[in-house]
Amino acid sequence: MAGEHLPPPSPRWWEATLRRCLDRSRVAGRFRLVRSEGYRAIAEVDQFRAIAARRAWTGVLDDGRGRIATHRTWGTLRGAKVWIRSRTP
Repeated sequence: MAGEHLPPPSPRWWEATLRRCLDRSRVAGRFRLVRSEGYRAIAEVDQFRAIAARRAWTGVLDDGRGRIATHRTWGTLRGAKVWIRSRTP
């Protein structure tokens, strides 16, 4: 799963925000922040929770920093890593 946020947040911000969104949506699943680079981040989730996690992670943020949107779901990290490297500056 991959998402993008503006302005560029820190990895700690990504971790806390993604956790808060999942907790608020009552999706009882775990995730692992694989990588974050600037405006983009990759999170790993259980395949059976991917749709629910995307819903929880898409929308207006409660911290006033804008919106977060998921862009894509991959079966492996290979495609996600190509996507994060292809970001525009």
